[in-house]
Amino acid sequence: MKFSLFLMGTSTGSYQDIVDQVRWGERVGYDGVWLAERHFGNADLLFPSPITMASYLAACTNWIRIGLAACVLPLHHPLHVAADVATLDILSGGRFDLGLSRGSMDEAPHEAFSAPRAEARARFDEAYEILALAFQGEPFSYDGRFFKLPQIMPGPRPVQRPHPPFYMVANNPLSLDAAADQGLPVFVHGAMRAEEVADTLERYRQRSAAAGFNPATIDNPVNRFIFVGENDAHARRVMQEPFLQFLETRAPDLSAYLVKKFGPRGVTFDFLASEVCIFGGPEHCAARLRELNERTGAQHILGTFNYITLPQEVCVESMTRFAREVIPRLRAFPYALTSPPVTRSGRDSAPPPNYSLFTPHR
Repeated sequence: MKFSLFLMGTSTGSYQDIVDQVRWGERVGYDGVWLAERHFGNADLLFPSPITMASYLAACTNWIRIGLAACVLPLHHPLHVAADVATLDILSGGRFDLGLSRGSMDEAPHEAFSAPRAEARARFDEAYEILALAFQGEPFSYDGRFFKLPQIMPGPRPVQRPHPPFYMVANNPLSLDAAADQGLPVFVHGAMRAEEVADTLERYRQRSAAAGFNPATIDNPVNRFIFVGENDAHARRVMQEPFLQFLETRAPDLSAYLVKKFGPRGVTFDFLASEVCIFGGPEHCAARLRELNERTGAQHILGTFNYITLPQEVCVESMTRFAREVIPRLRAFPYALTSPPVTRSGRDSAPPPNYSLFTPHR
């Protein structure tokens, strides 16, 4: 199994704290880190400029993969995205993954960037075509509804060919099928119960296989809300109020989805902790993830450890416990035997912050 970090902001964390957290995550064995795109009122959820942040993270790390989950493509000119992504892929030594989304979590960015949500699918389709053409490295022109380009010569060429891996946000069956038809990996969102994850991945596997792809070779990250406490009681004590506050004040779209799907119980802590989220001591969290793997075939866990309603050090404590006490229970061999860190140009990364000195939060 692979384990990656999905980063959001925390109640006390600065940008530099997040950078230190990623460097520490690389040191303790995470495979990748993924950044969202958030703007304006939600900018503290991170990140209003994810490409800039990803570039800095690439300079501060050696081997961990860095991805966007996801770039809201209709908000951007695709040629800018192509140039930024190719440059970042070169500077990172081919460690970049590009997740793409049709829409933002709220309406404000669509209004501010003159990209109405009603046009999001059509804008995305054109921008995606241009993005794919730009990475081919050959002159091209384009005459569409939203983009009209004279013949241009794109550049630079990325390290990964033909381009960094594309991942798609696919939160409905039509989007899932469209991605599977092209063999494009998808993110499985974090509000699904295990049986829904299983149904989603099985639908994807069947559809991609019918299109001529080998689903066993396609990486589909499964997002989970995770908190690893000292034990189950500690995890509940720390997470109950902050997570419900997070749903109520900072994730109204997620809260509405849960209520629509499960009724009022969908936003109760007991239901969330037993059916959707993974909150508990190390043994409980490992058992839940082992069950998820066995029931769904999920091979890549994209863990949300940061919450805007929790202090930075508490989130890092959970992330560290996961690496040290949960991952070893799920991997057949110690991480260092399977994926040794590789330094770039003989330069070791600077020592990570000593998060082990943090006082456990109770």
